[in-house]
Amino acid sequence: MRLLIITASNPFSADYNTLIKLSNASLERGDKLYIFFMANGEYCLLQPEIKELASKGAKIYYCAHNAHQRNIQVESFAESSSMYGLSKLISEVDKVIALT
Repeated sequence: MRLLIITASNPFSADYNTLIKLSNASLERGDKLYIFFMANGEYCLLQPEIKELASKGAKIYYCAHNAHQRNIQVESFAESSSMYGLSKLISEVDKVIALT
């Protein structure tokens, strides 16, 4: 299954823990996992668990405009995208989960 998780929640919210556990379970199941960070969710990109998810095979995307607004410098494990990119991702996956 191709799963997309969209998050706008910061890493200090309960949604962050849900994101990590759900993502690890999805990867263990053999799903193709995509995670898109936007708004205050961009701060999650600074957490080591997100880089670890990328090393396990998750495709990590973020809204470049939102990162620029928050002055967040993203490492190379995540791919710069946009709301247009997100709309394309949504059309290409089987399931979408939004954590806002």
